[in-house]
Amino acid sequence: MPRQFLAMVRVEMLKVYTRGSGIGALVVAVLVPLFAVLGMNALMGMQDSAQFNGQPLRGMLQFDVVAVGGKALWARNFFVLPLLLFLATGASVAGENADHTLRELMVRPVPRWSILLAKAISLWTLSAATLALTFVAAVGLGWAVIGGPAIDQSVAEGSESLLRLSLGFAASFVSDMALIAIGMALSSFVRSVGGVVASLILLLLADRVVWLLLKGLGLILQEEWPKTAVKWTLVGAMGCWENWEGAFEPGQFLAVGVITLVATAVSMLRFSRTDVP
Repeated sequence: MPRQFLAMVRVEMLKVYTRGSGIGALVVAVLVPLFAVLGMNALMGMQDSAQFNGQPLRGMLQFDVVAVGGKALWARNFFVLPLLLFLATGASVAGENADHTLRELMVRPVPRWSILLAKAISLWTLSAATLALTFVAAVGLGWAVIGGPAIDQSVAEGSESLLRLSLGFAASFVSDMALIAIGMALSSFVRSVGGVVASLILLLLADRVVWLLLKGLGLILQEEWPKTAVKWTLVGAMGCWENWEGAFEPGQFLAVGVITLVATAVSMLRFSRTDVP
């Protein structure tokens, strides 16, 4: 490890947190739980009068801090925040390559893998920061406005629900690591942030087609292999956090780990062979 590695990480973190994508990610991380609490509070006010398919909302929805946290986690991972994380990743590699600032790092007497690792660590901290902000805001505001775990739960059951919610946020960090790794791999081939985003969209569209085909085969053939293969698509693997209310799927974590390692290896290999711009 280079002696100046910690300084490299600090510099990368400064860049990540001062870019528009990084600032936007932190802002969205706070707004998501705020809207989740406000929405849940509005539904609570209508739970006795409002109905859905003839059933009152009171009997259909859970109104407590865990429910608020779950909705905030889902909204956080829906679209905007993952996109901002991906933009931050693209700006960190492809963006710096386009404006030739990456050259200043590549000509220094440090291993190239250390440059990518410093960038990855700074992006991981951004992911962790957004998750921490969303979790703390959702639980804090939710507890203050909506209330603690459901009143029909014991203290042990309420603690277990909060633990499962926290594990869901931790699993989301694993998913973010895969997204960042994919972003860095694409950034090592594409020289603009727009090109990286376009490449991701095409990759996700192709992955969604494969996911749908495997889902269809699973329904038609009634065999296990299509269901297992679904977990190895990007959609299936990066949704490892979605089962936080029940039991996590080990296969999804294995798949997301393999995807992260492969994408990281591709970016490292490509970056080590890239000519100084």
